Amino acid sequence: MRQRRIVFIAVLAALLAGLALAARLRADAPPVVIAEVLAGNASTNLDPDYKNFVPWVELRNDGATAVNLTGYRLSNDLAVPNRWTLPAGVSIPAGGALLLWLDGQATGRHAPFVLDMSGELGLFAPDGTLIDSLTFGPQRPDVSYGRAPGGDWLTFDPPTPGAANSGGWADPTPAGPPTLSPPGGFYAGAQAVTLAAAPGATIRYTTDGRRPTAASPLYSGPIAVNAPTAIRARAFPAGGLPSETATATYLVGVSPNVAVVSLATDPAYFFDDFIGIYVDGRAGIANPDCGPKVANWNRPWERPVSVEIYDAGGALLLRQDGGVAIAGSCTRKDPQKQLQLFARPGYGDDDFSVALFADKPDAAYGRIILRPGGQDVANTLLRDALGQQLVAGRMDIDRQAYRPGVVFINGAFWGIYGVRERMDEYYVTSTYGLGLGAFDLLEKNAHVMVGSRAGWDALYAYLRDNNPATPSVYATVQSRIAIDEYINYQIAEIYADNIDWPHNNIRFWSAHAGGRWRWMLYDMDAAFGRTTKGYNNNTFKFAAAKTGKRAYNALVLRRLLLSPEFKAEFGQRFMAHLNTTYAPARVRGIIDDMAAAIAPQMPAQVARWAKPRSVAFWQSEVGRLRVFADQRPGYLTGFLNTFLGAPGTAALTVNHNAAQGRVLVAGVDVPGNYSGPHFRGLPVRLQAVPAAGYIFVQWAETGETNAAVAVVLSGAAATRTAVFAPAP
Repeated sequence: MRQRRIVFIAVLAALLAGLALAARLRADAPPVVIAEVLAGNASTNLDPDYKNFVPWVELRNDGATAVNLTGYRLSNDLAVPNRWTLPAGVSIPAGGALLLWLDGQATGRHAPFVLDMSGELGLFAPDGTLIDSLTFGPQRPDVSYGRAPGGDWLTFDPPTPGAANSGGWADPTPAGPPTLSPPGGFYAGAQAVTLAAAPGATIRYTTDGRRPTAASPLYSGPIAVNAPTAIRARAFPAGGLPSETATATYLVGVSPNVAVVSLATDPAYFFDDFIGIYVDGRAGIANPDCGPKVANWNRPWERPVSVEIYDAGGALLLRQDGGVAIAGSCTRKDPQKQLQLFARPGYGDDDFSVALFADKPDAAYGRIILRPGGQDVANTLLRDALGQQLVAGRMDIDRQAYRPGVVFINGAFWGIYGVRERMDEYYVTSTYGLGLGAFDLLEKNAHVMVGSRAGWDALYAYLRDNNPATPSVYATVQSRIAIDEYINYQIAEIYADNIDWPHNNIRFWSAHAGGRWRWMLYDMDAAFGRTTKGYNNNTFKFAAAKTGKRAYNALVLRRLLLSPEFKAEFGQRFMAHLNTTYAPARVRGIIDDMAAAIAPQMPAQVARWAKPRSVAFWQSEVGRLRVFADQRPGYLTGFLNTFLGAPGTAALTVNHNAAQGRVLVAGVDVPGNYSGPHFRGLPVRLQAVPAAGYIFVQWAETGETNAAVAVVLSGAAATRTAVFAPAP
């Protein structure tokens, strides 16, 4: 019993000592607390350094003297206190506050991490002692979470950076957004739009693109809409959180025959001298690659926007808040600028959930590009999209999908645009389902966009220093390069006569876990003879250049051609595509279809931008594309023959019943009555693939029963007929 009493007294003494120490630590701790966080800063306040809307945390000093925070730390993981050490000299005056920007910039008062829409934050003393912490659940855009004067955590809309946290709500549930009737869409004549909300709530609205606030016009009756107009509305209940913004565009007098993208945003975000992304402005920088011009549109600024997408029949495909930025490089200087749309959790969703393209199964995109034609905007507006559409369904290749459209900004017609997916890391994540940390993405001369270039550098050195004519070397290269995709990529670029390649407009990527390098087809504005005839240009000299700016990327093709296997496959597949994919009649048909889709919008495009300079000039430029289609295969056949050492060609005919199966010539799906030139002396692979319910029997001319054979042409012509039969 006496021993138990001694142990109890010792434990009690230790506990009292601990409580005393904790009280002393609390007394010694600085009176700095986490006062407010805004994880979804969609449009509340711009950071003063980079002029973007980014997450922030506000620290408050409740003491009577200033507190120097040199050496203090902030972390979004309480188990890892040293995520970020605040810069030296940062202090908070007595009774004052300090905003820190949690945007991953890692400079000044910008943390090296990005605050998520739910998570935790901890403020630590230089010795690692936790000063204050906060754990928070899912947040909403432009609604902050803050500590009220009494210590309770409340929700604030609008947020209160730099001001007292007053007027918050304990219930974070917002009011329901107003309904708009009739719904947004296409109307032949004027509309009277009525707004409705829950009883007791007032409605504030705008017609200039701005997000409504408590100071916006009060709705009191139907709104007359006589021209394309975006109406935005919010409900403000008595004693509760305001609603999210309801947006609808009324496209009065607009007759769609292509997709229509309507963007609604505060005009200042586009046109203000100091924060506008679309103007020369007074806060710009130069783009060193495109001349000395200083302009806001060179800034990597992103602004909030409401996005609506309607299909050619007028059906609504998407209505969602997101971000918008100027895209492209030197085309930023053009009056009609390329735009990039972003989906982020800070705007309410991490992707645009919409099936945009008929020829791609994807139904969600993290990024959408609105591309007016790039360097081809004054000519056809089609060249880049044409290069991509020609290979759709014909090649295994990483390409940008395309949908013709027009864009309206705050109700104003903004011209013809191609709706495109973005060829960047988000293309890889959406198309292949890989996380951002699971692959490397490089561009130009192996400049890193995502990940590392170490794996590429090792492969490049191996290819440079070892001869692929050795089968084991070529096998190693095949294990690290998706050879079929690489051949397809080369064929597409060479056929199109892309003169701004391969030193530029080249991107390639590989997954970390056993991935092979693949190339991305994008930005073909300088192709199809935009500045020259083009069809008579020997683009093989670019693709396999030994010197100059193209030599770095051209080394890959030059070295691979040392392999007899690669050389045969490259040459024979190129011919198979010239005979089918790039047959003049097929290419002309695609040109005609693409031109017909945007032709009804061309008068408005010319009137808005004078690019092209007239409808007649545009029609003549489209005619030049047709001439390219007619002339290119003949010239390329001659160039390729010389490039491969002049083996000469012979006519190869391949017959089969297309209802019973397929035949691949050098990996290319061909029609049942295929015939065209192929190179002599280089094996050409044939693969017979029976349809369901059929079997392959033989090649009629030789009796071979192997569905996969190689044919070496030697005379003037050869024929192979694949025979299929019903399965027993």
